[in-house]
Amino acid sequence: MDLVELTKKLIEFESTREHPEELKNIVDFVDAYLGDGFIKERFERNGKHSMVVSFSPGKHHKIMFVGHLDVVEADEIQFHPVVENDKLFGRGALDMKGPDAVMIKLFKDLKGSDLPISLMLTTDEEVGSRDGVEFLLKEQNYSADFAVIPDGGENFSIIIKGKGVAHFHVEAVGASTHGSRPWEGINALDKLIDFYEDLKKDFPKEPCGDPQHWHNTINLGVLKGGEAANIVPDKAEMELDIRFVEPWTVSKMHAYVLEKAGDRVKVELRSYGEVVSTPEDHPMVQKFKESVEEVLGRKAEFSVEHGATDGRFFAEKGIPSIVTYPVGGNIHGKDEWVSIKSLHQLYDIFKIFLEKAL
Repeated sequence: MDLVELTKKLIEFESTREHPEELKNIVDFVDAYLGDGFIKERFERNGKHSMVVSFSPGKHHKIMFVGHLDVVEADEIQFHPVVENDKLFGRGALDMKGPDAVMIKLFKDLKGSDLPISLMLTTDEEVGSRDGVEFLLKEQNYSADFAVIPDGGENFSIIIKGKGVAHFHVEAVGASTHGSRPWEGINALDKLIDFYEDLKKDFPKEPCGDPQHWHNTINLGVLKGGEAANIVPDKAEMELDIRFVEPWTVSKMHAYVLEKAGDRVKVELRSYGEVVSTPEDHPMVQKFKESVEEVLGRKAEFSVEHGATDGRFFAEKGIPSIVTYPVGGNIHGKDEWVSIKSLHQLYDIFKIFLEKAL
């Protein structure tokens, strides 16, 4: 099975949160495709299946490749891949069953070696990675000297920095009264809005004029409260998404928000991830950069990531990582695609990188 056929086969699995049986089926398929000659560990947690593949025993390897086999929901037709010239269309073609196929085929082609590398495949990245990468690193104690995650970055750019993330649930309690006499009550929504406005003073106003936007950001995503226009609401809640850069950490951001809240509102940190920051001059980064330039015949570019990737869990363990993507587009859209040529280039990059790094 060549790289294109393998990618098409992976796309055919409707491996979404709404189809938990397919999360197992796709891992079963990869397990069978690889066959014997590997050390393979299978896991299941809260209905999410994962697998770690290696050539040598132990839970720590020099290089770990990381991929997720789950995708977001899509129309049924998107699980029937289509090839048009150099483009392979289908749900997950770029995010990230195409890159998955590259890593899986690479490991199959290396069967019989004793390279100190591993492949971690999970099925819950699109819903937070708590039962996948986080579980495997924190509770199963897998680790590596360096991680490669082909799940971001346009046209083979090398992401070495990623913002940290903190999602907060905030609640306020007031006192209800008739809307015509607001002075007799306490508006819970007003308390949340005042709190949010206090927070916003410490964040750059967007648009900020910086094309990189490499600074802390805040977004009010959900605001709920009240029953009618003529009733002062006595309860309200909101959801905040805060992204941050160094030197901020999750604990520092949490402490900052709690201090701002005081006794005005109740704050709960619902989900989080640390800043990812891998030095540009790290030896593995430089070897990967050389590999990209050798295959593409041009200078490789470094970039940053504003969204969350699985790199945040490696950062929490002090494991440096890079994130990169082949050429493609329309992630999570109806016409998601990946360049077939670029999948072969990614394969070559990974193979040359291993030769340089090991």
